[in-house]
Amino acid sequence: MPEDRSLDEFGGAGADTGAAETETAGGTDDETETTETPDDDSSSAEPDDGESVEEPTPATATATWTAGGADCERCGDRVERRWLDDGDRVCPDCKSW
Repeated sequence: MPEDRSLDEFGGAGADTGAAETETAGGTDDETETTETPDDDSSSAEPDDGESVEEPTPATATATWTAGGADCERCGDRVERRWLDDGDRVCPDCKSW
């Protein structure tokens, strides 16, 4: 198994990532300001040429949990966790796995 690594290694901390260091106005040699410069502008989040971006479909819940329990919509047993099966909230015994 590979050795654990810090997230800083992937973010470019300590590595040459195209960052430019400039001396701040009125500062000393020890005070520098880092300015990130993108290597490639083609990864813009905005669509080019009037293209529309389709919004992702929200996730659909497949199970519910109720602290005091709720009735299974098929057999009527009271359970804390119910799964969605053909539009019904059902207990594990009624769920068609």
